[in-house]
Order: sequence, then structure tokens, then C-alpha cells
Amino acid sequence: MRKPLVLLLFLSIYITGFTQRSSLAPNIKKLQGDTIVWRKDSLLTKDDFKAKPHQGGPLGFTVSSIFFYTNENNGQLVFEVEALFLKSKSYIVQYSEYVLKHEQLHFNITELYARKLRKMIADKDFKKVSNMNQVIQNMYNKVEQEWERTEQKYDDETNHGLNAARQQEWNDNIKSQLDALDAYSNTEVNIVK
Repeated sequence: MRKPLVLLLFLSIYITGFTQRSSLAPNIKKLQGDTIVWRKDSLLTKDDFKAKPHQGGPLGFTVSSIFFYTNENNGQLVFEVEALFLKSKSYIVQYSEYVLKHEQLHFNITELYARKLRKMIADKDFKKVSNMNQVIQNMYNKVEQEWERTEQKYDDETNHGLNAARQQEWNDNIKSQLDALDAYSNTEVNIVK
């Protein structure tokens, strides 16, 4: 099972004049200690699940997020879009490799939608946009809605991983989609404003 946590930090010179001394910096540092950024060759382990299991809940519970912020660098706007796993909010009741793999796929789905957002940003001609903040928010909202539906469908169709045949179909499908969007695996998207 997966629970989304929306972390949308849109920090740019247009909104906050973000610098390393931003008042958000302590929160970002705290977040860094409690999160794992999705990486192709870095899989979750049982030790990454730190939350106390809920009574009567699913065998595993993943809280993941798309973390998004911007910065300006030499006349380019740099968008950073990361898929994050939150350790202190995620748990496994009874560890098994199978449950761990089901939860890993929730995290992989989060990365898939982070890539979709990166692609939307990369494909947009922002020189013709008058309200960049609204355009970005609309992109994020669209991706978030699709991501939510996909997560629910995943748990429904696999019966939270208990249907092994459907689980394998989902594993293959998400891997295929991630491969198709491999060009957007870099967390940074640079645009000229």
C-alpha cells in the first residue's frame, strides 16, 4: 500500500528569492535525513521502513513524494524534481522479500510520475508563458492526479501484492514505462526563461 505525501516546494527568485540561507533550509536538512531519493541501482531495504505498523493495516505501507523546487543558474531556470521515500512514515508489518518488492514498486511508480513531470517541464516553451507559476502548478496537479489513480489501481489489481501474477504484470509494466522515459531520469531540468 502507498500513501502519497505531496511535497511541492516551488522556490525561485520569482517567489521567495531562495538562497542557501532560506528559512526553509532547516526543514530541507531534516527531510534529507528522513528520505531516500529514488536511484536506479538503489533498492529499498527492510531497515528503510521506520514507522510503527498500524494495527489491522496492510503488510507494508510506503509513503513517497515528488519533491519539486527551482533555482536560477546563469540565466537558466533549473527545476529539480525528485521521487522521495519517507522512512519515518513507511512500515512493513511482517518482512518478506515479496512484500519489500511490492513496496519498492510503489516507490518506482513515484519515480515514473516524477519523470512524467520532468518531461512536461522539458517539453514546455516557457518563453511564451506569462504566468509560469500557474503553468507549473497545473502540470504538477495533472501528474499528481494520474499518479494517485495509478497507485490505487496498482493496489486494487494486485490485491496489495497478494495476487502474484498481477504483481508480475505490474513489475514488468512499470519497468517498461521507466525505460521509455529514461531520458528524463536526471532529476534536473534546465530551461531558458
